[in-house]
Amino acid sequence: MLRQLFLFVVLLCGVMCSYAQGNLSKTVSVTMTRQPISSVLDAIEIQGNFHFSYVREMVHADSLVSVRANHRTVKQVLDQLFQGSVAYKDAGNQLMLQPNKEKWFYVSGHITDGSNGQPLNNASVYEGVQLISTMTNDQGYYRLRLREKERPMPVMLTVSKELYKDTIMMVASGYDQDISASIKPAAPITLGIVDVNQYSRVSDTWFGKVFLSSKQRMQSLNLSRFFANQPYQTSLLPGLGTHGKLSSQVVNKISVNFIGGYTAGLNGVEISGAFNIDQKDVRFAQFASLFNLVGGKMEGVQIAGLHNLVIDSVKGLQAAGISNITTKGFVGVQLSTTYNGANGETRGLGASGIVNIYRKNSYGVMMAGVGNMNTTTIQGVQAAGVFNMAEMLKGVQVAGVVNAADTTEGVQVAGLINVTRVLKGVQVGVVNYADSSDGYSIGVISIVRRGYHQLLVYNTELLPFNLAFKSGNKKLYSLIIGGASFMEGSKAYSFGYGIGKSYKDYSVEITEQNLYLGSWEMVGTMARLQTAWNKEIGKNARIFIGPAFTLYFNSKDANVEGYKSRLPGPYGAFKFNDNLRYWFGWHVGFSFF
Repeated sequence: MLRQLFLFVVLLCGVMCSYAQGNLSKTVSVTMTRQPISSVLDAIEIQGNFHFSYVREMVHADSLVSVRANHRTVKQVLDQLFQGSVAYKDAGNQLMLQPNKEKWFYVSGHITDGSNGQPLNNASVYEGVQLISTMTNDQGYYRLRLREKERPMPVMLTVSKELYKDTIMMVASGYDQDISASIKPAAPITLGIVDVNQYSRVSDTWFGKVFLSSKQRMQSLNLSRFFANQPYQTSLLPGLGTHGKLSSQVVNKISVNFIGGYTAGLNGVEISGAFNIDQKDVRFAQFASLFNLVGGKMEGVQIAGLHNLVIDSVKGLQAAGISNITTKGFVGVQLSTTYNGANGETRGLGASGIVNIYRKNSYGVMMAGVGNMNTTTIQGVQAAGVFNMAEMLKGVQVAGVVNAADTTEGVQVAGLINVTRVLKGVQVGVVNYADSSDGYSIGVISIVRRGYHQLLVYNTELLPFNLAFKSGNKKLYSLIIGGASFMEGSKAYSFGYGIGKSYKDYSVEITEQNLYLGSWEMVGTMARLQTAWNKEIGKNARIFIGPAFTLYFNSKDANVEGYKSRLPGPYGAFKFNDNLRYWFGWHVGFSFF
């Protein structure tokens, strides 16, 4: 894509350069006093090495003129000769002169501060129908070229400057004239907060400062109350197009920008070779090879090769090669390879190759190759390859490594760790952590800092010495278990994991343990269901006792000398088949904490 854009720019520059070498751009020097126009044209032909083509009567070739031009372009000399009455058409080695049906006149003057008489620079002077504008220089001087109408009617010029009152000047049409005006500062607004830059915020962004000139940004501030609608516009760069310097104040239905454009807004389709910058709302479709920048709302489809930035909200599809950002929220879809961001409420799908960051409530799906972050509430799904973060989780978090939330009322599923401060939902992971819990933690290690913790020392029908650690809450806790028999000729070791639920005076647990009987190649597996009655015997101590049922699977008995050969002990197990056995047993012991 970037290569295609580079070739486009090179080709465009080539076309512009070839245009720049046309007959109108050639430099000539002509000094003549009271000579026929035809003689002046002959002198220009000789120096420029081309020929004029014209009807003598139409250009008044016999009229006497005086010309003094030193190293001026052919166009500048012709403008001096004909004063806009003739149109020029460059055609190879010929330059055709034709009567210009459009007549122009000039209005010039000075703009001053009405309170102190000082000249005002960078004040905008414009005509809103013809969309012609200019800005005053350091001395407050302006000069405006206006099109003469068929019927002589007054032309209304408006003078605007930020923090000043707009001033209207009525100008008679058809002849050059000087008109000056004094404009008064606007009265301060004290009744409330007003965003005077509500449609000029694009100029304050990094893109606005880089791709817009200081005069264009000042023009937008001056004309923040003037906007027009037109069916279409084309431009090469901001300010170089069919609407000239007022392009930033025009809302178009069709906008075509060969490199980049700066308009007021869109109610149709906008296409750019590099970038689009719109001050106000954009509706329907916007496409750019590099970036789109919208100061208002975006409704429809917005696609950019690199980046989309909407300073208000988005309703529709945002797709970019690198990133999408909306200062408020979006309803719809955001797609990017690197980053999606929104500061307002989001409803829909946000999919990014690296990260999504949403700062308000999110209702929908956030999907990222690395991580998702939501600084308020997620009521949909966060799915990421590495991490998810949320302030309030009322939906689902799924991560390859870690999930984190301040309060979890939904579900956390992680390949490694789940972390939350308050758990009211479900955690599923290798390690689960909660500061307090009224939900369920399912994992190898589940830690609730202000929850259920117990250390168990007990005896079973299989192993005389066992240790277990319970962690979680009474609704659901996890157990990490280890046991051993050190008796000569009857050694055995076990380790495993379990889950349980505690009631008022009793508990129910399911565990899975591996049984080592002298050979790691023949380790057996025990699935155990056990219940126990609990009796408090001290502040942090209890005694418990209860029955157990065990299923034992082993493809082949180890029969290693010095280790148990008869399970579970003095009495043998019942057989389902050669690999699966079962027995009834018991456990009794003490719990602490």
